[in-house]
Amino acid sequence: MYEVTGSSAKRVAEVSAIITKHQAPPTAILDAYFLEEQIGDGILGPSDFRTFYVVEVAPQDVARWTMLLTPLEATAEYSAPAQPPAWWIAQDALGSLQFYKPDLLTGSANGWVGVEPQTGRIYVFTFTM
Repeated sequence: MYEVTGSSAKRVAEVSAIITKHQAPPTAILDAYFLEEQIGDGILGPSDFRTFYVVEVAPQDVARWTMLLTPLEATAEYSAPAQPPAWWIAQDALGSLQFYKPDLLTGSANGWVGVEPQTGRIYVFTFTM
């Protein structure tokens, strides 16, 4: 498992660098969190990875982020790290999110971006197969 830790400024810098590999953030990021889990040990075959991000932006900036994204046509399924951190969304709150494809922000076609416009929280879940 790898988690970005440290001050808010450090987390924002590291998560911004991850996102910028695929797309420049359209507005300032106020805070960010990131966790990556490895599934499998890589000994008897390849390991897969699941990543969980939260990007916090000003609520008035959410529209600039969602303009870049494509709405998700499928139903998003809840996923959480094995030991969910306090910053990850609870399963019963998933219905409050608007869902988009993750490819533009992450380079991955697997997973989802869930946006909570009222709070400016953008949740990102991706996985490899």
